[in-house]
Amino acid sequence: MEGSTGITGIDRKPSIETEPRTLSIDQIHNAREEALNVMRTSSIEQATTIFTQGLQAVDSCGVKRQKDTLMDDDLGEEELLLKNSKDEQQVPELMRDVATAPF
Repeated sequence: MEGSTGITGIDRKPSIETEPRTLSIDQIHNAREEALNVMRTSSIEQATTIFTQGLQAVDSCGVKRQKDTLMDDDLGEEELLLKNSKDEQQVPELMRDVATAPF
């Protein structure tokens, strides 16, 4: 029984690995360090202003309206949580923001 069995493994990668990079690893690390520095040295209001400077409001968030009525199929996960939640204290816990993205 020499040689291989003919079965090869599938080389799977997360889709993020196949996307073209817009920043180098050094640039990503530098951006994280600068963001942490802003968070450590600024108030919440100042940090929010710094991080959102230059952003523009989005006219449409992808929620379709039909005669001013939202359809459940068109709602995102967060909107469904808000709509279906009976306990208002439960919703913020379910929709926690993270400090950094995994990439």
